[in-house]
Amino acid sequence: MRIIDHVENGTARSLSSAKDLQLRGYDQDELGDVVRDAAALWERSLKSSDPSWAGKSLYEVLNVLHDAGWAAGAYELHQIRRSANKDKHAADPFHDVDALISTLERILAELGSLGSCVPGVLSEISPRMRVRRIVCAVYDFFHAGETVYDFLEAGPEDTWQTARPIDGFQVENKHSREIEAKLSLLPRWSINPPELSDLRTSLLESDSELWLIASFEASYQQLHDILAPYQHDLPLLGGLHREDDDFNFHASVAQSILAGALPDLLGRSRLDEQHARTQLQALLAMVPERLKPLRLDRCSPSTFKSEFSRAIAADSRMGALVTNRGVLLILAR
Repeated sequence: MRIIDHVENGTARSLSSAKDLQLRGYDQDELGDVVRDAAALWERSLKSSDPSWAGKSLYEVLNVLHDAGWAAGAYELHQIRRSANKDKHAADPFHDVDALISTLERILAELGSLGSCVPGVLSEISPRMRVRRIVCAVYDFFHAGETVYDFLEAGPEDTWQTARPIDGFQVENKHSREIEAKLSLLPRWSINPPELSDLRTSLLESDSELWLIASFEASYQQLHDILAPYQHDLPLLGGLHREDDDFNFHASVAQSILAGALPDLLGRSRLDEQHARTQLQALLAMVPERLKPLRLDRCSPSTFKSEFSRAIAADSRMGALVTNRGVLLILAR
């Protein structure tokens, strides 16, 4: 993704937010959030495009853009800058939602000529990793030679009934030390953290095979890449294998598409994999190039429902959608 793509995506989100507020109701604080976010996005992005601007104010940078030939765009951004400053410093700021929407629309219309005035905005930026705090519950089934890693969205107040699943992997227990050594390298790795002691007790009451819990910070793609090569294909009863869950399987196929590689997990049928790949590729074909490369994550049914109406592209049968931040969400249940 280029800097200009990043700023276009962010400006489009600000415009969408302003239009949503206009329809469903707003107060001045909410409009202030939109203008401050837009001003901050542009200041960061422009300074990233030219290191010599690092010490300049947004006012000074916009004046340079004006003199370089991007006068119309600089004029509109000055409106955003003034509104953001007013929101930060005035005792009772006022923002006109119609004027804000029109200004953001004109900024987007001027983006096509920005690259000729500021070549640095055509530079690529490093992908931004989407991380989260994750809880891992590890279950050892010694009699079956199997270890199960359940990854959860959970906090100190959660129980086994309220912790929300992210994904789960089943491996032969001979690999567990190797896997846990890799997981332990992730940021903030902590085994049986004290703040999650009540959650651990609840999970243990639900299943006595619980061995430990751990918490860490990582992206979903990181944990998938660590665990997927170890997922076993032991002959479990139907419905008990990870890939008997369609959405887990779709997440693995999606990761293989984004990584440009064959999936580590092919599922029980090659035809299933081909069908899922075809459906997901059709979904991704609807996504603008400016949002790519996409990042993969999982979400709860409630998050999927709330994101569905404003998704860039969505397929409810696949449990997949793409957000306006370039995140491919696959439903977890």
